[in-house]
Amino acid sequence: MDESNSQLQDSTATGIAMGSSHQGTFSSCRCQHLLACAACYVCSRLSPAVGHYTFNHYHMAAGFYRMIGSVLLLCGSWLKAEARQEESMPPLMENALENETAGNDALPEDDANWQRLEAYTRHKIQLNTADEVTLQSLGMLTALQISNFIAYRRLLGNLVSIYELQAVPGFEPELIRQLLPYVRVGDDLAPHYTLHDYLHKGDHVWLLRYSRQLEKARGYRHTDSTPAMYRGSPDKVLLRYRYSFPRYISWGITMEKDAGEPWGGYRRQYGFDFYSGHLFLRNIGRLKAVAIGDFTANLGQGLLNWQSQAYGKGAAVMHIKREGEILRPYTSAGEYYFFRGAAATWQQKAWQITILASWRQLDGSLNAADTLQDVSATSLVSSGYHRTLTEISKKGSIQQLSSGGNIRYQTRRWQVGVNMISHRLTPPLQKEQHPYNQFEFNGAQLTGVSVDYAAYWKNVHLFGEAAVSDNRKPALIQGILTSLSPAVDMSVVYRYYDKAYQSFYAKGFGDNYRTVNEKGLYTGLSVQVTPRCKLDAYTDIFHFPWLKYRADAPSDGSEFLLQLTYAPDKKKRFLLRFNSRKYEENLLVSGNALKILSGITTTHIRFQGDCQYRQYWSFKVRGEYSRYMAATGNQTGWMFYGDVACRLPRWPITVNARLARFQTDNYDTRMYAYERSVLYDNAVSQLYGRGWEYYLNMKYKVNKQLSCWMRVHQTIYPGKQVIGTGWDALSGNKKTFFQLQLMQTL
Repeated sequence: MDESNSQLQDSTATGIAMGSSHQGTFSSCRCQHLLACAACYVCSRLSPAVGHYTFNHYHMAAGFYRMIGSVLLLCGSWLKAEARQEESMPPLMENALENETAGNDALPEDDANWQRLEAYTRHKIQLNTADEVTLQSLGMLTALQISNFIAYRRLLGNLVSIYELQAVPGFEPELIRQLLPYVRVGDDLAPHYTLHDYLHKGDHVWLLRYSRQLEKARGYRHTDSTPAMYRGSPDKVLLRYRYSFPRYISWGITMEKDAGEPWGGYRRQYGFDFYSGHLFLRNIGRLKAVAIGDFTANLGQGLLNWQSQAYGKGAAVMHIKREGEILRPYTSAGEYYFFRGAAATWQQKAWQITILASWRQLDGSLNAADTLQDVSATSLVSSGYHRTLTEISKKGSIQQLSSGGNIRYQTRRWQVGVNMISHRLTPPLQKEQHPYNQFEFNGAQLTGVSVDYAAYWKNVHLFGEAAVSDNRKPALIQGILTSLSPAVDMSVVYRYYDKAYQSFYAKGFGDNYRTVNEKGLYTGLSVQVTPRCKLDAYTDIFHFPWLKYRADAPSDGSEFLLQLTYAPDKKKRFLLRFNSRKYEENLLVSGNALKILSGITTTHIRFQGDCQYRQYWSFKVRGEYSRYMAATGNQTGWMFYGDVACRLPRWPITVNARLARFQTDNYDTRMYAYERSVLYDNAVSQLYGRGWEYYLNMKYKVNKQLSCWMRVHQTIYPGKQVIGTGWDALSGNKKTFFQLQLMQTL
């Protein structure tokens, strides 16, 4: 079977190479009908002079060859549909979550992408009718892959089998396996739903999640004379109801209380600490989207406004472009990156117009002023925590009025858009001036405009955005995605963000977590060495023209990543990654009374193996080594963990567990590892020091509608007397976390 699979994949690569050897991936192929996989290979062998015949002649024969190709795919493909591991996040999203947590030192609470994918498991995307935006919503496909798929479908017509995806350039077996739970083939005609269908064909989902750290932190302790610093209990509670019919309608409400937050009795504290609600409609005649309540707005390439999750640098070297719908419903528990108000997108042929309006109350610190007219905000707070009296006093103290929109013209091969966003703060923002923040926004009004574009030229995809804030300082990004050959893809991104560029909700691609004070050049390369072996690499050279966090002078840096992935069959996958980063930071070097800017090099080497045994068992192991080299000395660290997951036969129970051992010299050699948790919970471990970590997750499916999860997570630091710092400090050497979740789908 392995030999036949290898032959089939070789024939697939040969057939695709024929279509890509000319200018353009599809349009210039002499065969024109681009026969699917093995059929194209057979056609090329039987008809050496195929390029001299007309398109009409071979278009008539395409159905015959395609039928042969489909039969060969079904008989010889090793991409058999297999049982999906429940609650498993796609590797691309796992990697992005680890990188985002490492870059911000904070765990993102946005689970919208995960919710969308889970909804697609119940309402699969119809590949024969899916448009570009629908394919983008999967979050797994690059712009080149989407373009190749649509061109393939346009030239050959509807797919006859899901396995025909192997014939599309850029669709490797591993990618197709990840897509299988969310897509299907069939029902060639686009559905026409009525209002009754909108209201009854979707899913009603109720979710209740309870979390608690079992050890009592310092902030919860009180004495006879002093109350606890944290005014609430250590319980964390999330309650969410959502009705969703993907691609058409969604409404719901989200309520959350973080650990340490009181249920009431304080200013702006009414039961749950955070409430969010939305009503979102799509595809109602010429109205492509209507949002009422909480929503996110994502413009261009994120230089002006991007409130959803966005990929940064990582092993997915081709996922560098921000793309997707402008308006999306907000259904997560994060308390900063969203708008509250109304918005709509209207489309007429190639023209699309979006307008939005929002009014929100943000957290912030106010100065002590004698008169109301002299009151100003000294900072904005995005953490969303309201546990202490100081944090509660900052809740909702700043009003933000936002408005803006987008005008876009789009054809099949290119599009261009003009974006505008304006914010007004009451009271105005007036930060305390320091050298590092003297160019940051101060005042009551912030407005920005931008122009973005995307275009296909042969097998090259170009995209970019140029933005300017009202202080006339620019931000620019320009990217290229291209296929150098059937087995080699390349990505390039240049960005320039002025040191004084200003935006509240920017998420541009770069090294810094903020879209400001940076310029750099990123180059990525993805090589399919063999059908089972893939090599990904990128290099990024960047410069910070002004001061930044922990760098009191302009600084430079570079980063390099190399990853080799080997999948000998559909049940095994091995990964080897090398990542090195050089940058400059303030260090107190021996012989100097003051900190000086000094070069630092960090290195991470990772090995990971995944294996599935029969139908019910899966295993994963990871080992990672880290090294920190600076003028103050060198530090090292390592980590190893083993995962096991089991779906019990004849029982509606799923169990997965991890045991990890880690040891690092200090915080500088810390490592991050994604954890499987309850459904929709973003969990990433930050490992440093010396210790053990383990967790146990269990899911019990009561019936088709009701499921229950339980999770216990503990970290042990042998020899430590205190864990953590500040009000989160724990006495002892153990930290235990417990979660319970119920979800009902009707």
